[in-house]
Amino acid sequence: MGRRIFWPIQPVAKAPPVILAALVCMATIGSFLGPWSWQLDLLTHFRPQLATIGLVAIVMALLTSARMALVVSLITTLINVAPLAPYLSGGVRAAEGSSAADHVRLRVLTFNMHGQGADPDAFRQMVERENPDVILLAEAPHDTSYLLHGWENRYPHRISDYQGFPLGVVLLSRWEPRSWSADRSAARFRSVLTTRLCHPNLSTRCFTLVGLHAAQPFGNDLKRQRTQLDIAAREVKAASTDAVILMGDLNLTPWSPAFQSLIGDAELYDTARVRKFTATWSSRFPLFGLPIDHILINRGFSVIESRVGRDLGSDHFPVLADLMLAAKP
Repeated sequence: MGRRIFWPIQPVAKAPPVILAALVCMATIGSFLGPWSWQLDLLTHFRPQLATIGLVAIVMALLTSARMALVVSLITTLINVAPLAPYLSGGVRAAEGSSAADHVRLRVLTFNMHGQGADPDAFRQMVERENPDVILLAEAPHDTSYLLHGWENRYPHRISDYQGFPLGVVLLSRWEPRSWSADRSAARFRSVLTTRLCHPNLSTRCFTLVGLHAAQPFGNDLKRQRTQLDIAAREVKAASTDAVILMGDLNLTPWSPAFQSLIGDAELYDTARVRKFTATWSSRFPLFGLPIDHILINRGFSVIESRVGRDLGSDHFPVLADLMLAAKP
């Protein structure tokens, strides 16, 4: 009789957690090498996914007693969870009782409609239900007549930066635009809209809104995106009002270096920290969803509430924020 072969069961069982830990470790290291490659830079946006896979690797390592895989998985998971911490615990909200006469409440909404992707009836119902004061739309259909039909009194002011390019933005507002401009130095079809909006009944209560649909962070678009972000930061710092909102589809997650550079340079606060982690793009697939639509504010505002709206058919979800315009000194 031939010799019986006994396969080493334990080493085979340890192989999956070791391989998984190694893959997560390499991806995590690669995410810090973004300045050398836009492909590696993309990894920074997927820290929630890397953290989730790291947790799976930890469980697998514990079950198979794969000590080295356990150590590597713990370290990489902590590295990926750390930037997410501010969006897991929730931020500081404005006091609900601070609605004195010298304070003004404002509800804003930003939504990437994905062209014809969004259901126009669902969009109208959402707007009528939420009743925002200011709406910034990206990738709006060229013909918006149906969307706006009957809203002449609801939103008497409209700024469209379409100019034949679907990547521009459309602004609907109850607040009166006193001035506006569109900077197209990044690209003709990738503008940054800046407008000064004043309360319809309190003409001295104004704020500056900077809105954009940023380019995607890969390939040749990466340079356009960085240029748009630089323009947006410059507009925020040069605002003629003490209160500023920067919002739109930025195609960036909060834990990416470019986003952190933006909010640090322009001294902005991400209202998403109040609602905790919620994806705004491809949210139908929780593991792959990313928060890339943002409402950012400076010290002229405080946050009452921030939330992500319902699925309207687009690959993005609408994002809303209830803000309090700070009292004038």
